[in-house]
Amino acid sequence: MEGNATGIGRVLVLAFYVAGIWSAYISHGILQETLSTKRFGPDGKRFEHLSFFNLVQNVICFLWSLIMIKLWSRSTRGAPWWSYWSASITNTIGPAMGIEALKYISYPTQA
Repeated sequence: MEGNATGIGRVLVLAFYVAGIWSAYISHGILQETLSTKRFGPDGKRFEHLSFFNLVQNVICFLWSLIMIKLWSRSTRGAPWWSYWSASITNTIGPAMGIEALKYISYPTQA
């Protein structure tokens, strides 16, 4: 019976993590959509620096991940954090390039 309780607990923790990741994606999408489509200020200008917004998001995610690794890592064994540089660079540059490329594609084409 004890093994079953542990399994249910692990499923609940997984569900909590999945809900956290999805809520982060949805809130970021709503914020990005609001910034990119609404007009701000007395001139009614749109926010034009979505690449910078993406960069800030990635820096925050990097710092948060580093904090979580330091807090939750139980052992010092494993790959060093700098071994993930290629994945992190492509994850940072890819969306920024996508945002820039979408500026030249009409919305009906995107949809």
